[in-house]
Amino acid sequence: MAIILNFPSSRMSAAVRVERERGDLGGGWIVLADAVGDLHGDFASAIRNAHQIAAELGVAVRSSAGVSAP
Repeated sequence: MAIILNFPSSRMSAAVRVERERGDLGGGWIVLADAVGDLHGDFASAIRNAHQIAAELGVAVRSSAGVSAP
């Protein structure tokens, strides 16, 4: 079992977050909006999903990969 993030996260924010899976596997990405998340197998699909959600909510996208967009 892979640990992506520990819940509940103390870093909840008004942004949609894209976080990389922790540990040796490191291939998965989770898109978090509040306490709801979608899992993705690659960064490209995760960031597309995050931008779509962020546009609907009117918030920014923040990523553990260092990407930040309005």
